[in-house]
Amino acid sequence: MVSEIACPVCGNKVEVFDICDHCGWHNSGPGETEDSVQGPNKMTLKEAREAYKKGLKVS
Repeated sequence: MVSEIACPVCGNKVEVFDICDHCGWHNSGPGETEDSVQGPNKMTLKEAREAYKKGLKVS
């Protein structure tokens, strides 16, 4: 059974711990916080959301 959640950056469906096909965010799971860099991401969740809203690359 595949578990899908809403991407915390763009809101599209993504599998848990997978990379979002829409925005490129690597979902680090339920323990993800807005202000720390987790997993392979190079920006915080807060920075990624701001970049996405501006149409910039999320990494």
